[in-house]
Amino acid sequence: MTNRGVPPEFESWMRPEGGEQPTQRLNAPGARRPVGSPTGPAPRPVGSPQRPAVQTLPRTIPPTKRRRRRWSVKRILLTALAVIAVYVTAVATVFATSVTKIDALPVSSVSSSGTNYLLVGSDSRVGLSAKEQKRLHTGSTEGQRTDTIMIMHVPLIGAPTLVSIPRDSWVGIPGYGQGKINSAFALGGPQLMITTVEEATGLHIDNYVEIGFAGVADTTDALGGVRLCPDRRYNDANSGLKVKKGCQIMDGQDALAYVRMRYADPRGDLGRVERQQEFMSAVAKRAMSPITWLLPWRAFGAASAAGGSLTVDKSTGIFDDARLAVAMGMISMGMGDATTVPTGDGSYYVGGQDAVKWDTPRALELFNSID
Repeated sequence: MTNRGVPPEFESWMRPEGGEQPTQRLNAPGARRPVGSPTGPAPRPVGSPQRPAVQTLPRTIPPTKRRRRRWSVKRILLTALAVIAVYVTAVATVFATSVTKIDALPVSSVSSSGTNYLLVGSDSRVGLSAKEQKRLHTGSTEGQRTDTIMIMHVPLIGAPTLVSIPRDSWVGIPGYGQGKINSAFALGGPQLMITTVEEATGLHIDNYVEIGFAGVADTTDALGGVRLCPDRRYNDANSGLKVKKGCQIMDGQDALAYVRMRYADPRGDLGRVERQQEFMSAVAKRAMSPITWLLPWRAFGAASAAGGSLTVDKSTGIFDDARLAVAMGMISMGMGDATTVPTGDGSYYVGGQDAVKWDTPRALELFNSID
């Protein structure tokens, strides 16, 4: 059979030899393809099985490991501040809920700027057993008088001022004529005491805070003692104070004797006033010490002991307590003034008893400066 249109030179190539198919010859190794021959793979024979199509699976993204959130410096600081705030609030709450509240503030016509706290240390033996009274050398005297009288002035802006009023100051007591200022407490309680202080100083009292003998001793012991610095050696039989000269940590018994003692002090009541201010400053320093706050049982114990020993007026709330605490802390760090009402030189004998007479012009100047 002759292929028409096929050049003679290709006839031999297309002719089957020994049953060999042309396509097989084309696919033979080393076979030479003619010009114009197809270059793709040979066509699949009819009826041959087809290769299964390759199934493409959807691409899946391997699960990534969850990244741990790193604590940034800012986050650490905010967390620390939050913990501190909760801790301080808890301690303040223990203190505020432990105090005893009374109706102490009388109706007053006196006005002044800032906030004024009247701090009173009474000779009350409430809370002391007969054995404790003997140990602390307090005696068992009935009634109450004020061994400590202080005004803490907290201005709207600026540093606070702590003014001590000698307990034997000779002043006018409304309804009772003239007398020692500490007797106002025995005659009419906190209300007469506040009225007497307001009329003598011209300062309006906004808050009242009272602490007894037991409170001084208990608070000191709860804080683990306070650092006080006697300027001489004392051995006083009346208060029971037996200490050496120089700075030392005093427990509740010695601290109470230190703030009460006056007979063995050549300066009498004026020397006692200075020691009372020293004690208040020492308590504030100890209360703010990191040692106190790093030991929760000490912080909460001191808050409970101090709060349980205080009597305040009903208008004094937790923020008033905090403001007073901050003011005491500032005084202890030298960021405020601590002074005593100016008094005249020499002794003052009146009404058959020794008393303290104010230097009136200088005293009024002091009170006007903090009004």
